[in-house]
Amino acid sequence: MKIHRVLLLAAGAWFVLLSVCMPPQATAASPRWLQDHVNGRLNLAGVYYGVSFAEFRGKTPDYDAMRLAKDRALDELCYQLSVSLKSDFENRLLKTGRYEEEQIASSLLVTSRKVLSGVTEKDRYTDSRNRRHWVLLTIARNQADRQMEQQKYINEVTDRLENRQEEIKDGVKRIALVLDRQMAIYNQQMEHYGRLLKAIDQKVGATDDRSRQQYEQMRDVILRLEARQQDVDSEMRRQSNRQQEQIAQLTHQNSQLQQILLQLADKVQQDYFLALTSDDLKNSGQNPDFSVSIRPEKGQGATYRHGEKIRFLVKASRDCYIKVIYLSSTDTGSGGQKKMNTLLFPNPHDRDNRITAGRSRVVGRYEELEVQPPYGTDVVTVMASTNQFTDLKETLKAGTGGFYSEMTADTQGAIRMRTRGITVARPASGSIPSGGKQDQSPVQLASDTCLIVSRP
Repeated sequence: MKIHRVLLLAAGAWFVLLSVCMPPQATAASPRWLQDHVNGRLNLAGVYYGVSFAEFRGKTPDYDAMRLAKDRALDELCYQLSVSLKSDFENRLLKTGRYEEEQIASSLLVTSRKVLSGVTEKDRYTDSRNRRHWVLLTIARNQADRQMEQQKYINEVTDRLENRQEEIKDGVKRIALVLDRQMAIYNQQMEHYGRLLKAIDQKVGATDDRSRQQYEQMRDVILRLEARQQDVDSEMRRQSNRQQEQIAQLTHQNSQLQQILLQLADKVQQDYFLALTSDDLKNSGQNPDFSVSIRPEKGQGATYRHGEKIRFLVKASRDCYIKVIYLSSTDTGSGGQKKMNTLLFPNPHDRDNRITAGRSRVVGRYEELEVQPPYGTDVVTVMASTNQFTDLKETLKAGTGGFYSEMTADTQGAIRMRTRGITVARPASGSIPSGGKQDQSPVQLASDTCLIVSRP
């Protein structure tokens, strides 16, 4: 039988540093607003908002945890308001020389908590794995602005500054706690990037000099930003320990740190290998007892020449179903790039995608994968699921020339392609095996990414 071949398109000039990284601690099932929040990019139009969490014990949050999460979210919302309003009130009040910046910010926060009406709980989410209950509070921006422009609100702020110093001190503590919680999230993100560094070292170390230099640049960026983050962290702790009233300095340092982390995320996401490896680490954190690995038969970062057949070895820690996807990014000729994702496995020549725990599975065993130009760095990723992917029959039917490919605008399209068809529903009957009785327990996922280098 004649074997059709998929040509592995090289990535070309693919080391582009743009866009946003998937948040390390927001799960795939978590709402988008939470993913954006932990990644520092939440921007809800037309409202002021506050997001926070409380930790809980047991399987579900109790009343106290839910109330604490909502109370902290209100602090976050009112802090956002105080930052927005502070400059206007400073112009009015600092002229007297009687009030410090942090006192004004504190009075604005406390007054907003006591006076503001119309704050609603927009959404909530319980992260059972990390035992955190999250709450999103919002208030319409125009509704809040009208209230804060009223003389009653202004009088409350001024009266609190002049006569209620105990409440001012309480407000300062609240702001400091808001900043501490934000810092805790930033530190978790930096820990994630530390693990990403280790993954880069393991998977790129064996590549040729040209490919390794590309990732050495990225490695240096992460290390520099990690050092800067530690400096900011130390400065914030020094300011907080020396005098909690240094809210203006803490706010400035916190803002700087957020910008640093966003810069780092921007440098990760558009690079297929880094974005997918980052997502792999997120999946491993959610399912630490379930792992999958993929590596070229010649080893991590191996170099393949024109016409050479390529095989990949996939191994998982439990019985599961897998899909293997090849990802490429090529120039369009007009300064832009096009992204193509190709389903390598299962394919018309090798349809059985169920693998047994601890046994290596060879992808490309029918010599259907061959290196062709253009050449460069190729990224290949595997997704493993304890349940069958329900879209495979339709996907293979839609493939032209035997292999299904699709264009995506960015790396998030590649990540979505990996997880498409994951459900607890019974798979459709057909030539894609179900592996017997379908597991009705919550689906477990694992993923891994490797790269190879293709040369003439």
